[in-house]
Amino acid sequence: MAQVLSQAEIDALLNGVANQQVPDPATGISPEPKQEKGHKQAQPVSTTENKPYDFTRSEISTRGRLPGLEVIFNDFARRLQSMFASELGKSVDANYAGMEVVTYESLIHSFPLPASIHAIRLEPMRGIGILVVEARLAFTMIELFFGGMGQKTTKVEGRDFTPIENKFLGKFVERVLRGMEESWQSVVQLQGRYLRTELNPYLLNAAGAGDPMILATYTISMSPITGMVLFSLPLAAIEEFRPLLKTGVAIGDDPDNIGLFRRVVQPLLEVEVEAQAVVDVVEMTLGDIMGVRPGDVIQLNSPGLEHIELWIEGKRKFIGKAAQRNGSKVFVTKDKLEQRATAR
Repeated sequence: MAQVLSQAEIDALLNGVANQQVPDPATGISPEPKQEKGHKQAQPVSTTENKPYDFTRSEISTRGRLPGLEVIFNDFARRLQSMFASELGKSVDANYAGMEVVTYESLIHSFPLPASIHAIRLEPMRGIGILVVEARLAFTMIELFFGGMGQKTTKVEGRDFTPIENKFLGKFVERVLRGMEESWQSVVQLQGRYLRTELNPYLLNAAGAGDPMILATYTISMSPITGMVLFSLPLAAIEEFRPLLKTGVAIGDDPDNIGLFRRVVQPLLEVEVEAQAVVDVVEMTLGDIMGVRPGDVIQLNSPGLEHIELWIEGKRKFIGKAAQRNGSKVFVTKDKLEQRATAR
């Protein structure tokens, strides 16, 4: 017998056809309803937490991206140690702790307050650099410089630097800038310029809050005090030197550009050595030598003063001839001899 639909069922069927929700006879699955205009479909709720990505730290936040910059900052650590020792007359260890890129806002939050904060400029680099000396380290430096022993711990909380102390620290930072210039010589000739000192980092206004900054950290140890020195530059300051810094700084291959090399070599170049202009070398027995008297003639193998050798500390170095200039006898160099030791 044919099935008769009630009015309610007929209405439901007609509504389903209108909304395209009638089940497929073969599968029994209803198609998804069409979305009406003006209504947005609800998005599924994700259970995975989205983590923000800081693009300002992506370029050189890990070591090895700019090996040349690492070499420069490592070289500066040695110069910093030498400057501390020579200025204060005390054995000091200065260690390079690493480099990272942070925003300017994060940078000033990381300062070890209280601290002696200095604004500097390294021309022709763009932007303002910052050098920070931790307060307990700064007060120990001041005590040593003015004749103290540097053994006592100074209370730094709530204490400001006096004008005299700021003057001393400013002069020290100027010397630090000379060391920074030498460390950068293999890449660019810098001219360091001291700007001012600040106690409150928020008054520096060296960059915008979101600007990326390069931060190099140094640990200074002079028993019993250990403190930090921070050096920071805008990332934009090294932009034009990035190709050189990516390939590395050839300190060993080009030592003439390194101030440390020149300071070591210069004293050696001023050492006096013995130079002799040798006309000829003849072999004689001990008896012949003991029998030499005034007026005796010794036969030489050399044709004359046209062939003279210049000996440096007993070693033949140059060949030339004798001549006269302005009434004085001189040696005129012709060529360089092979380096080999020869007895006098």
